[in-house]
Amino acid sequence: MLTVSSALFAGIDAGGSHCRVRLEDESGNLLGEGRSGAANLGLGWLQVEANVWQALDAALLQAGLDSSAYTRLHVGAGFAGAHLAGLKATALQWQHPFGSWHVTTDLHVACYGAHGGEAGSVIILGTGFSAIGLTEQDETLLGGYGFPINAVCSGSGLGLQAVQAVLLALDALAPATMLSTLLQQHFNGGAALMAEQLLHATPQQYAELAPLVFQAADSGDAVALAMLQQACDFITRLTRQLPQGRCCLLGGVGQRLLTYLPPAQRNHFSAPLAPATVGAIYYARRQLAIAAQEAKQYGTN
Repeated sequence: MLTVSSALFAGIDAGGSHCRVRLEDESGNLLGEGRSGAANLGLGWLQVEANVWQALDAALLQAGLDSSAYTRLHVGAGFAGAHLAGLKATALQWQHPFGSWHVTTDLHVACYGAHGGEAGSVIILGTGFSAIGLTEQDETLLGGYGFPINAVCSGSGLGLQAVQAVLLALDALAPATMLSTLLQQHFNGGAALMAEQLLHATPQQYAELAPLVFQAADSGDAVALAMLQQACDFITRLTRQLPQGRCCLLGGVGQRLLTYLPPAQRNHFSAPLAPATVGAIYYARRQLAIAAQEAKQYGTN
């Protein structure tokens, strides 16, 4: 039974489009969940912190709890961008009110969740692209450097490709594509208005165009199909770079691309055992266990 002194665990999956929070009791029972906007560390800590609080407080509210529970919370947080030392340091230095605060990458928590804390690999194709392979001895990290320099095969990358293809097609410098109609409808205007609206666009705004690429491809558009074929070829190259063993293809774009992969390639991927928020709680619990063991060893020396 949950008491006013019981420990609580929160798992945060903070990515380029959404921040998701799962709240559990000591026994691992789900108490509540919350969701808010983008919390990639590259967006700046003020926005990240605001969205973390929004999602966390929503999970507490669903559990019938309020801010008085903060000190009982042991939080594991997997942030997009946390593989960059400077950004991770900002998150680690946060003056939080929690019982404990454990920061890692969104890749790690996704992998822990997908494989139940065991060895395995994940490819995440959402707003951005990144991949990780964990073995007992080592880890392999691929991608994750951000938009636009490293957005291959991701939602933001596909959105950027779509805009480039349409602007060239409208100038008769590239093949005609159904994407021209879809994007002009989306932006409610032609090439000039489209370009103007995208002058300061975020990765998330480009990623919002990715469903239009799939819509065009589903209708047989050759330009969109070529984009998705390039994406499938890229996934093949990615899997060759990751350790052999269980592998999951995650993220909204990743799940959609599964339907375009050849059956043999599709069968290479396993369904995730649990979401990244569960992996984040696993990480928090493991870090607490490590700290307790170290304290015990230190106390006996």
